[in-house]
Amino acid sequence: MKEQTDQFELERAIGFYVNRTAYVMSEEVARRFQEQGYKLSAQDFGILFRLWKQGGLSQVQIASLMMRDKTTITRRLDAMVKKGLIERRSDPADRRLFRIHLTQEGMMAAERLMAVVDAFQKEVLADISDEHKEITIATLKKITEQVARR
Repeated sequence: MKEQTDQFELERAIGFYVNRTAYVMSEEVARRFQEQGYKLSAQDFGILFRLWKQGGLSQVQIASLMMRDKTTITRRLDAMVKKGLIERRSDPADRRLFRIHLTQEGMMAAERLMAVVDAFQKEVLADISDEHKEITIATLKKITEQVARR
């Protein structure tokens, strides 16, 4: 067993680079959002994007889509309500539920920030072939599916 652990190299672990890449990209995109006047995280943008695409989602649905726990999502949503980007509306079919919707300000922010994210993606992926991008995405999807099945 010791021999096996002696051979382990963190810098050769896919998870190490997935985590590191996600971190540096999230930090950079948040910095670019700040330059545009939005103090938002990459996770906040993910919520705005989902609402822009799908609209009227419950907190549980958002948590599931974002792969985050309900408490974390509730905190993010509370902060976004305070910023005037989203609003909670009672669900007409079930008054115990709220649906989250973008405000007019939230729609404008989502559109503006989509351009920031798109430009950032093009910039960081400019020197990576389409083939390598597709292989990377397919590999990460497969890993996600395998781990999620457990």
